[in-house]
Order: sequence, then C-alpha cells, then structure tokens
Amino acid sequence: MTALPNAAPSVSSAARAPLMGLLRFLLFAEAAAGLALAIGLSMVAGGSEVLGVTVGPESETSIRFAAGGAFLFAIFAAVAARGVRRRRGWAWTLSAMLQVIAAVGTGIAVIAAEWHPAYLVGFALAAVVMTVLSMAPVRRALGQD
Repeated sequence: MTALPNAAPSVSSAARAPLMGLLRFLLFAEAAAGLALAIGLSMVAGGSEVLGVTVGPESETSIRFAAGGAFLFAIFAAVAARGVRRRRGWAWTLSAMLQVIAAVGTGIAVIAAEWHPAYLVGFALAAVVMTVLSMAPVRRALGQD
C-alpha cells in the first residue's frame, strides 16, 4: 500500500511565532523612516527649504554625513528584517545594535538641534523593537536562548 500524504494542515512559521511578523514590520518601518530621513536631510543640505529649515554652507557637510548615516541605517534595518524572516541568529544581534544606534542618534539630535516632539518617535520605536526582541518566543526563534 502506498503512503498517503499528510492531510493535517502544516503550521506555518508565522503561526508558531506571531511576534516575528511584528518584528519584521517594525524593522521595515525603521528602514522606511531612515530612508525618509536620509532624503529629507539631503534636501536640507542641498539648499531647498524643507519644513522651513535653511542651513548655511558651514553645516552642509555635517548634514550630508548625517543623511549618509540615515541611509546606511535604513539598509541595515532592511537586512535585519530579511534575517528575521529567515530565522538567522545574527539578525537578533543586528536588530539590537540598530536600536542602540537609533537611540543614540536621536539623543544626539536632541542635543544638537532644537527640541521637537518628533524625537520621541525615535526613542519609542527603539524601545518597542527592543521589547519585542527581548520576548522569549523571538529570542528562541532567533537562537538566543
């Protein structure tokens, strides 16, 4: 007699760890925010008046470096999201390091520029991602137990 295929529905990896989907969404949100920040900073450094901000030629280079850093952050956040999807152990480490970079970068922005309530988004997003990273199912799925 031939073996019959298993009629039981297979449990997808998303159903086993629903927080992994949330983590991927948050990392993609950080990647999108980093890309938007890089574009905005590049426009400010290029001389266009974005949000009423104008810069002098002495700070143009610093703003371009910040835009480059935001772009690299966006790339690494997208790579981390891809690693989370494939359940790679390095994705947990990269995601945690990105949250530290996001929090420190937001802190530097608070010190260097005038206070704006939008800075709270940077701190809040890093805190939420670190909370999700610290949960047992995520740590277990990414091999951090």
